[in-house]
Amino acid sequence: MPMPEQEGGEPPREQARYPVYWRAACYPDEQSAGEVYFRAQQALFSTQFDLSVYRFQLDRVWHVAMLGDPPSAEFDQTVQAILADGEPTMVPAPILTALNERRLRARQLGPWVERHYRPGKPGSP
Repeated sequence: MPMPEQEGGEPPREQARYPVYWRAACYPDEQSAGEVYFRAQQALFSTQFDLSVYRFQLDRVWHVAMLGDPPSAEFDQTVQAILADGEPTMVPAPILTALNERRLRARQLGPWVERHYRPGKPGSP
């Protein structure tokens, strides 16, 4: 049976609430977070795991988060190594929900979607 997102419909609300897997770290500045973000993107290019990576500011602190379906234990170690330059952090549930909903909508567009928004500039979810 096809998943709702493959049919072009909205994913079930329960599925959209929280990602099954996530890791996040915070960084002292935009450049540090950017370097980690791009390393995480490169790692995702070489895998088939259904994960997304985000770089964002929360309370003026830069964060990088990877979320999605659980990867293998080996790739989880890779993710942790990539994020290790930062300080592991919790992401508030409403932010995780919003990122996961964005990830699920992007999956409807194709296997790889990339968008960039500047802080303070409105972006479409």
